[in-house]
Amino acid sequence: MKTHLYILIFGMMISLTSCQDFLEYQPSTEVSPDVAFESLENAQATLLGAYDQLGSPYFDGLYVPMLNDMMGEDLLINSDNNWGWFVKVYQMEMLPNYQWVENPWAVGYKVIYDANMIIANASNIKGASALEKNELIAQARALRAYCYLNLIQMYAESYKENPEGLGVILRTEPASAESEDLGREKTSTIYNQIIEDLLWAVDNMSESEYKGFLDQRGANALLARTYLVMEDWENASAHAKKAYDGLVLMSFEEMWGGFMLFDNNPETIFYLDYTRTDNNIYLSLPSFYWPEYGYSSVRADDVFYEQFENQDIRKGFFDLYEPIDADNYLVLKFGHNEALGNAHMIKIRASEMYLIDAEAQAELGNTEEAIEAVYKIMQRSNGGAIKPTETGDALIDVILNERRKELFGEGHRWFDIKRRSLPFVREGKHWSKWNFSSSDNDYYRLTFPIPQGEIDANENLNNDQQNKGY
Repeated sequence: MKTHLYILIFGMMISLTSCQDFLEYQPSTEVSPDVAFESLENAQATLLGAYDQLGSPYFDGLYVPMLNDMMGEDLLINSDNNWGWFVKVYQMEMLPNYQWVENPWAVGYKVIYDANMIIANASNIKGASALEKNELIAQARALRAYCYLNLIQMYAESYKENPEGLGVILRTEPASAESEDLGREKTSTIYNQIIEDLLWAVDNMSESEYKGFLDQRGANALLARTYLVMEDWENASAHAKKAYDGLVLMSFEEMWGGFMLFDNNPETIFYLDYTRTDNNIYLSLPSFYWPEYGYSSVRADDVFYEQFENQDIRKGFFDLYEPIDADNYLVLKFGHNEALGNAHMIKIRASEMYLIDAEAQAELGNTEEAIEAVYKIMQRSNGGAIKPTETGDALIDVILNERRKELFGEGHRWFDIKRRSLPFVREGKHWSKWNFSSSDNDYYRLTFPIPQGEIDANENLNNDQQNKGY
């Protein structure tokens, strides 16, 4: 990510001098703890390095969102001209030694390592105030929670199905080559740590106008996501409201610009900031979606396309473009900004929070409040949308379907299927079709295996602790 921009903005957030030279010549992956935390500026560089790792194409910069939609029913990878990217993911034929399995695990734990280093050492930074130290620790704890929330949903059975089952490795202190190997913690223990980290972050962070860093609003949004997975409906709704309160939803025009252009959009809560001189180029979300200047191998299934009413502005995100693909729907939601792969990637936005609030309120039986929340999203995209009249499970289905239409391509569908134990049905023009429910043996495919490299290197793991099906 653009180092001088991050340093400038973070300095604005806590009134500090930037440390561009330090970051350019001594990245966080190579700096010893004594150097990294000898000053506040150096500690900032470590935090910036952690954000840079978060945006790696092998984690949240590409893999996590792409895996989420390729492990769903609405989007697909072309059966040819795909260069081998994400094909096995789409086919749901994963093995423990595949790069799609190994890379997110490795990079996710690298961010967690950096976060743990900050948490363990920030209190000893000379010359830093208590407020400045706590801001650093809050950032690190929010990042750690962010990573664990992704990892636990990818590599463990859902909280709904097996909260006391094997989760992932929980490390809350810096590790070294001499550190004891840790086994898999219970899923519930991982979620409790996520909640603890985020609650601490909320209490020790402020809100910032710049959304390239997590702030108090972002931590509340992550709490809403976490409580949603845990089906703690009251807390999910409460934190979703805190996250979207005061934000304005994108207009029709901003909806297009908000996913393609450099400028921020009004409902953004957190985004990854890529610029023309620092981006993932071919290994970027726009590269796989946009019709030109990249791999352009993602398409929308016709069954999904037909769910959008003709008056729905979001239907304009799809196109049958004969020079490129006359048979499948191109997805125009994610474009480049001036250069290949250069675009903000919105990770959390207000629309998602309204939908979390709607789902939680429907589950609580607060029908009118649930309808008002989901109708905000429906009406913004379709001025003629009719307010839902459904109640109970039928209303929940309406909300979940609206969530699919609003958030497609943004990296939610796989996790949504798992957290609610939904049936998995692929039909239409998909060339890898599936039809199974949570009671079928094939449901294991919705959980990634623990990477074989981790099992081989970890004395507290063996193949008996591998996820079922692998």
